[in-house]
Amino acid sequence: MLDIVLMIVASIITIPIIVTILLYFLFKYLYQNPVKAFHQAINWTTALYIAAVNVILNELFGGFYVGYCIGVLLCMLTILIIIQWRRNTEIDYRRAFKFLWRLSFLLFFVLYLVLVVYGVIRNILL
Repeated sequence: MLDIVLMIVASIITIPIIVTILLYFLFKYLYQNPVKAFHQAINWTTALYIAAVNVILNELFGGFYVGYCIGVLLCMLTILIIIQWRRNTEIDYRRAFKFLWRLSFLLFFVLYLVLVVYGVIRNILL
């Protein structure tokens, strides 16, 4: 039983695109609004993309990359807060975290796609 649960969790982490699509259709059915459904699907699967990128980096290059990912996220948050402070002189942390979460989805989604393509090409050539 534990093996089945671990296999399901491993599949969800390594193939988050399927989860994103399934959640999009679920939220589209619930909200009847495709834009809101898309945003909710992104919000719920961003952590999966972050985990998937870390797993793929570990498989391709060895090592532990969680610290680097946290460092990148903290640097991005710092830059967003500084930009917000320069523009408005008042910092809205909720808005900054929301923008960071969506920006990290874009970053880690692109990284996921690039690493998957790189891994496939590397395994074909080796």
